[in-house]
Formats: sequence, C-alpha cells, structure tokens
Amino acid sequence: MPGENTTLAVMVEDLCVLGCLLESAPTLEIQQECDFALTWKDREFKTSAVVAWRGEQGQVGLEFRNTEPANKQLLREACADFLMKPLVRLSKDHR
Repeated sequence: MPGENTTLAVMVEDLCVLGCLLESAPTLEIQQECDFALTWKDREFKTSAVVAWRGEQGQVGLEFRNTEPANKQLLREACADFLMKPLVRLSKDHR
C-alpha cells in the first residue's frame, strides 16, 4: 500500500489484464490504492491498483492502473497460460 511497508498475501481467484478478484482481503477498503505483485515463471509482474469493490464475503476487486507495457505483456502471457474455470450449470431454483 502506498506510503506503507505492509505486505498482504492474498489468494487470487480471477485474473485478467484489467484487474483481479481476490478471495479475501479484509483490510482493503474501496478506493484504496495499493501495489499488486505476482510472480510467474520466475518473472515478477508489478503494477499499481485501486480497490474497485468489496463483496459481502470479503472478496475484493482490484483495478490495475498505469501498467507499463512490458508488465502488461507479461500479464497477457501469464493469463494465456492459466486454466479456465469450468462453466457450472445453475440449479433450477436459482432465479
């Protein structure tokens, strides 16, 4: 987080070139600025981000900001290498 030396380990549930979904990050607030880093195949992706939204179960949506072109390319390569989530059929009771 800008101005602080706090590191928060998080579980990334979904990732794309625009941002990510964190499974839980209870200390982050909406509109809070932070730095996001991810190591993939011994390479590090780093960018600034802002908390775009918070879910009721503690999920947090980060929007990446001002990502440098080289970092954006690394993120594209990483996303292309990940497995897609399988589609799940909703139950008949879900409306």
